[in-house]
Amino acid sequence: KSSTKKAASKKAADGEIADKKAAPKKENSKKRSVKNGLDKGASTSDKKAVTSRKIIRVVPNFGGRRCSAEGPSSVKSWGMWDCDPEADGDHAPSQRHGYGRSFPWHFDVAEKAYVVEGSATLTADDPSLHGEPVTIKALDMVTFPKGWCGRWEVHSFLRKRYAFFDHQGIRIDEEEDDDAEVMGTKKGAKRVKR
Repeated sequence: KSSTKKAASKKAADGEIADKKAAPKKENSKKRSVKNGLDKGASTSDKKAVTSRKIIRVVPNFGGRRCSAEGPSSVKSWGMWDCDPEADGDHAPSQRHGYGRSFPWHFDVAEKAYVVEGSATLTADDPSLHGEPVTIKALDMVTFPKGWCGRWEVHSFLRKRYAFFDHQGIRIDEEEDDDAEVMGTKKGAKRVKR
């Protein structure tokens, strides 16, 4: 009988130890939630503010070594955009070309892009909403969220394949006038069909 009591006592002690080990995990989980603003006491608007941040997401070296220089086959049908930082910066960027080293940009629709060559740093107008500056470079797969506003700083000639997506992640076709070039200065830009 005493050996049965000892075994029961040992199991109870093991259970207490297991409970003690589990308790810190719950505390750590709570600390993580509080850090992210998602604790039970956070208001709905606080939770929305944390989860509604629209930041640029980058997957470096997308496709790895097996990927061709032009990118994975899934992006070959996407449009091509380029920017020469040495080009005349008096032209506003268009759907196919950027001009100059630095220019403002607003993504009015979600875009995914594969950087074929070059590099640039994108700095949000509002870091609390759109995150810290992000540098993109060749072989990166980049997701630009709808509503992101900020400034491009192009470091070297940049080429990227791009496509637009709706809120469900379904690809959207480009408008018929995508080959229209933006002519004029940044202040007085207008679309002209070539």
